[in-house]
Amino acid sequence: MPTDTRTIEIQLDQAAQKKAAGSLPLPEPPQSTPPKTWVRTALIVGAIGLAMIGVFLRVLPGLLQKPPQNVVAASGRIEGREVTLAPKEIQGRIKTLLADEGQSVKKGQQLAELESKQLDARFASVAASVANLDQQIKQASIDVTYTTKHTAAAVAAAEAAVSSAKAHLARGKAVLENASVERDRALGLYREQVIPKSVLDQATMIYETSVADVNAAEKDLSQAEANLAVAQASQDTVALKRQQLRALQESRRAAEAQLEEARANLAERNIYAPADGTILSRPVEVGDVVSPGSPIFVMVDMNRLYLKVYIPEPEIPKIKLGDEAEITVDAFPGRTFAARVTKIYQQAEFTPKNVETKEERVKLVFGVELTFVKPEGLLKPGMPADAAIHWKAAQAQPGSP
Repeated sequence: MPTDTRTIEIQLDQAAQKKAAGSLPLPEPPQSTPPKTWVRTALIVGAIGLAMIGVFLRVLPGLLQKPPQNVVAASGRIEGREVTLAPKEIQGRIKTLLADEGQSVKKGQQLAELESKQLDARFASVAASVANLDQQIKQASIDVTYTTKHTAAAVAAAEAAVSSAKAHLARGKAVLENASVERDRALGLYREQVIPKSVLDQATMIYETSVADVNAAEKDLSQAEANLAVAQASQDTVALKRQQLRALQESRRAAEAQLEEARANLAERNIYAPADGTILSRPVEVGDVVSPGSPIFVMVDMNRLYLKVYIPEPEIPKIKLGDEAEITVDAFPGRTFAARVTKIYQQAEFTPKNVETKEERVKLVFGVELTFVKPEGLLKPGMPADAAIHWKAAQAQPGSP
């Protein structure tokens, strides 16, 4: 830049000298062009100005808009309800594992299979007992039916025999009474020598025959009554057989309950996912023996996701269970997910180190869980999220919760 100026001055001096000498006219000084760096700087400044104008136009509506009322903002990470899958009543060896850590599973999906020879033997034994009792019940039912019919027929026959014996005895007694009268009359006539002895002998024989008939009829009646008593006693046998049948049926019901228990234990050998979720851990391997309550899988229920946030102590009195909330996640910009306050921790704590809030970490906070109304299968545990909890001014009360 100094070199160009010096050159121009020299040229001007030479031109002035020549003009004074009358040889040449005085030339006009050349016009200098702005350097390229100046143009570039001007363009950059203009671009920055336009960008600032655009930012201002985008921010201006937010600056003019009033801040939301009755909203508590918080941030946190999405978590899920953990579910431990373990056999409840049985002990067995892991035969098959059909899921691994980190795998997503669907409700009703089989995750593992156990084997137990004791369960198989128990089920077979109880099933055999039920089958045996079924056979005994069938035979006892036939026996009760036959005994009931036979007893009823025997009682009816015995009662008929008693009635017949009584009628025969009645007829015999009537004949005996008449024979006794005829014998006495013949005896009197014989003593008066009106009739011969043969007539008296005949009347005496008829009398004695009638006596024998009455005695026989009385014996027949006694036998018939004895048979009736035996037939009637058979009714007690029917009642006893029916009681035995009921006992067998009760035993069968108890055995059926044991069979259902054994069947349920067999079904428990298969481990199924109780809901859609993700396997968090699988602390066992094929061949391991597990006892009742020993965890095979730990999974998170994807239908019971919640956002855990930490609210500063001064804001807690504003919030209550059931308050509605709107949650946004970075993975789905511009979309909100509905949630509700389902838990407010009663114990205050210092802000966890892994949670970022605007408040200083030394301040006390309360944990709050916001359960999603409908996760829609889009949200995953571990996602960071922001929440806006809506509360009503009438709810706010001084003091801690």
